[in-house]
Amino acid sequence: MKACIGCLGMVLALILGAIQAEAQEKQAPYKFTKGEVVKYDVVGSLQISLKGSHADFVPGGIETPVKMSYAGLFENAVLEVAESDGSARMERRVRTLSAKGEFQGAAFKFDWDREKDKDKPADPASGPGTIAGLFRSWCTEPLAFTVDAVGNYSCSKDNYDQLVNRAGVLYWPIKPDAKSWPSEVKIAAPLLHDKVIIELKNEFVKTLTRSNRRLMAIAVTPKYKRSEKPPEGIPKIIPGDITFTVAGEGAVEFDTTHQRLHSVNLNLTIKLSGKGPVSGGADGDLRGEVTYSESQVYRD
Repeated sequence: MKACIGCLGMVLALILGAIQAEAQEKQAPYKFTKGEVVKYDVVGSLQISLKGSHADFVPGGIETPVKMSYAGLFENAVLEVAESDGSARMERRVRTLSAKGEFQGAAFKFDWDREKDKDKPADPASGPGTIAGLFRSWCTEPLAFTVDAVGNYSCSKDNYDQLVNRAGVLYWPIKPDAKSWPSEVKIAAPLLHDKVIIELKNEFVKTLTRSNRRLMAIAVTPKYKRSEKPPEGIPKIIPGDITFTVAGEGAVEFDTTHQRLHSVNLNLTIKLSGKGPVSGGADGDLRGEVTYSESQVYRD
C-alpha cells in the first residue's frame, strides 16, 4: 500500500511539473513593473514626393512638400500594471529631441532638452499648427497609452494610433510559440488625409545572445491592406479613389531575458496614384510616394 501511495505521489509530481512547465512556456512575452522607466533612442524620417503629378495637384510647384527627420531620447514610464492580465498603463515622455526639414517649401528646425527647455514658452515658429509645433507637443504633452502583455498598443488620443506620432512607442506584438504571425500599423498620407492600414507579416528568424540578453530576432514584411478616406468636411485632393501600394522591410528584436522590446527598425515606401479633374476640363494624374523610416533601440 505504501508503495502504491509513493508511486501515486510521483505521478502527481510529474503531472504538476508538466503543468508548471507548460505555464512557463506560455507566459505572456511582456512583463511590466510599476514605476519602471524604459528608455529608447529614436531616429526617424518622413518624405512625400508628388513627382509625376499634374501641376494642379502640386501646390506652388513644390514636388516634395514634406521632408523631415528627427532623433531623440524617449522615456516610457509604467504608471500602473493590471493584475488580471499584465497590461500596463504608460506615459511617453521626451527627454531630448532634434527635428528639422521642410514643409511646403519652408524650412523648420526644432530642438528640445527637457532639463533646459521645459519652462520655456513656444516661439512663433513652433506654435500650434506648425510642424515644429507638432514636435514641441510631443515634448510638452506626455502621451498616455496602454500596452498589453502581448505587445498590442492602444491610445485614445486622435491620430496617435499611427506611425510618426508613435515615435518611441512602437511596441510590437510578440508570439514566442509561433513561427509567423500577422499584425497591423497605420500611417497617414499627409496632404491627402487618407490613412493607410498596413499588414505586417512577422517571422521568427533566430535566437541570439548579446550583452547578457537573449534576443528573439523577427523579420517583418509589410503589404497594403486597406485605406480609410478622410472624415467628412476635410477637403480631398481628388474626388475619386486613390490606389496605394506598400513595400519595405523591418526587423524587430525582443529581449526574452527581461521580457521587453529591445529594438525596431521599420522602412516603408507607399506609392499612390489616381486621377482627378484639372484646369481645362480634363482629368490629370495624381502620383505620389511616401517614404518612412524609424529606428527605436533600447538604451541601458
